[in-house]
Amino acid sequence: MDHLLADTPALVMRLASASDIPSLVDSFGNAATTLGFPHYVISRVMRSRSSSPRHTAIEMIGAHYPREWVQYYQGRDYAATDPVHRAAFIQSTPYRWHDIAGLSKAERRLLDEAKEAGLPGGLSVPVHQADGSVVLFNLSGPLHSVNDAIKSRIACLVSTQCHCELHRLSPIPRRRASRLLTPCQIVCLTWVARGKTSAEIGEILGRSHYTVDYHIGKAMEALNMCSRTAAVVYASVQGIIKP
Repeated sequence: MDHLLADTPALVMRLASASDIPSLVDSFGNAATTLGFPHYVISRVMRSRSSSPRHTAIEMIGAHYPREWVQYYQGRDYAATDPVHRAAFIQSTPYRWHDIAGLSKAERRLLDEAKEAGLPGGLSVPVHQADGSVVLFNLSGPLHSVNDAIKSRIACLVSTQCHCELHRLSPIPRRRASRLLTPCQIVCLTWVARGKTSAEIGEILGRSHYTVDYHIGKAMEALNMCSRTAAVVYASVQGIIKP
């Protein structure tokens, strides 16, 4: 354990010397492996403000999870069910996955399936953002690493440093996202948030569903989101739409 403490400054300095986000993610992954966590995810988690039930979207920054689990997770749309995400919005300090309280049946099943997929346990470090989203650092590995107090503290330090470097390396902030969207794009996203399909939105607006799809696609492109759900959640979090 002494060698980990001695190596900590070097782990942090590698993050501080990263020249771009891919190299930063690689440095974080190397640090996670050194600490006994072979799998990790860095993501930004967003939740819609007013829809019920709330929608959850994930903006991936970097990840090294079992490929089969990622495909299964995405196919099941587990982002909204994941208790690790639920805990991120109510925790301000690092937490272990097996300590998350009040697990529902679906949440417990998800964690059990994650274990079967090669993620036996995990430690999460949430960093809350001013817009209500959370930059979440998930580290997964054997329970002896998850339960090790020294490793957990170093993981928290490394995650916090990584978050600082993400700000340093992020592009210059763009104009407010609302200025990037046309009125038609905002209207279409608002109706998507209310659960309407493209065909239904087309009937409401007197447009074809092809036109609606075009406006939604352009909104996704402007917001740099890869799905309708993610675009709606982001627009809701930013106050661009009010479902």
